[in-house]
Amino acid sequence: MIKAEHSWLHQLFFRNYFRYILWKDFHRMEITGEYYDRGLPLLIIGNHISWWDGFFPYELNRRILKRRFHILILEEQLQRIKFFRRLGAFSIDPGKRSALQSVSFASEILKSKDNMLVLFPQGEIRSQYQEEIIFRKGWFRILKNASNPVHVLFMANLTDYLSHRKPKLSMYLESYSKTDNFVFDDLCKSYNGFYQRCLENQKRRQ
Repeated sequence: MIKAEHSWLHQLFFRNYFRYILWKDFHRMEITGEYYDRGLPLLIIGNHISWWDGFFPYELNRRILKRRFHILILEEQLQRIKFFRRLGAFSIDPGKRSALQSVSFASEILKSKDNMLVLFPQGEIRSQYQEEIIFRKGWFRILKNASNPVHVLFMANLTDYLSHRKPKLSMYLESYSKTDNFVFDDLCKSYNGFYQRCLENQKRRQ
């Protein structure tokens, strides 16, 4: 497991760099949905559609959330881009014994209300046009191991070009109603209901 080691110098540089590349490669970023700070540790669950996925919640955190950023990514990816751990990335190697260490580390992150953790439970990049988002089950141990309430925030990122040369990013947000006693199937069903509403809303946009 590769642990996160935050560096204020790296964060200062990449915060501005990320803003630049988002401005350079996207027409704009539009956030839909309301976020209210419940004063709890924050877990963001998102769809996994592209190489960009880690950048989107990082920018969301800069604009709105203002938390200590953490994101869980595959170890083989973090091995290639190790500087990401300076921004809050840590790794998991599914199927290996070290995965339990990653789960334990993630659960510790969710003990502090100053922290946020980003997960992509699909475990792999998939098309944004899926009718159903299928979550793997291993990540759910993170929530099961949490001994305190957690604010779960659903995130869905969708892109469209329409009449623009560059795509527009539409980021949808919705808070899950429960903060404890989580049930895997219920959470998956709620996320998929949220995702279908996002797709329907996206179809109406111009």
